[in-house]
Amino acid sequence: MSRKIKIFILVVILGVGLKIGWDQYQLFKTKQFSPAAKAIYETAQIYIEVDYSRPHKAGRVIFGDLVPYGRWWRTGANEPTQIELSRDISFSGSVLKAGLYSVVTIPEADSWTIVFNNRIPDWGTFYFPKDDELRVTAFVETLPQEVEQFIIDFSEEDGIPTMIFAWDRVKVAVYFNVL
Repeated sequence: MSRKIKIFILVVILGVGLKIGWDQYQLFKTKQFSPAAKAIYETAQIYIEVDYSRPHKAGRVIFGDLVPYGRWWRTGANEPTQIELSRDISFSGSVLKAGLYSVVTIPEADSWTIVFNNRIPDWGTFYFPKDDELRVTAFVETLPQEVEQFIIDFSEEDGIPTMIFAWDRVKVAVYFNVL
């Protein structure tokens, strides 16, 4: 093999290595500002895990500006938010089968559409509506105090399991039943 070809191959390998290293560094920096988190709901009947990232408000106007009304949002930051269910659950009679889904939301001023999608893209900047498994509408509650860092959590309100999304002065509660 000639010397020029060897140098060319070495330069290509070095370039690819630098690109991969730079991308990993950028990912690391991004996740410092929106760290990864898990929300877990576990009973004798079911195990639900939500993996997502938690961006900060940082003085910004969130809903209607950073997160526009009427457009899909990855529901967090970085990679797509994912939910995994060990059993089927029901939202007002609509069934979501056990499995792994991405979660996107479509916020409006008074309600959100929570979308469970069969496709999980590599990064949270893609959404494929044709792969929606289920859409659920939930109403917005205005909180008395700001929530600085986005959170997804679970609770039981009056014995009914509830998935909660909260950020800024917005809270959205989605009630479900284990089947």
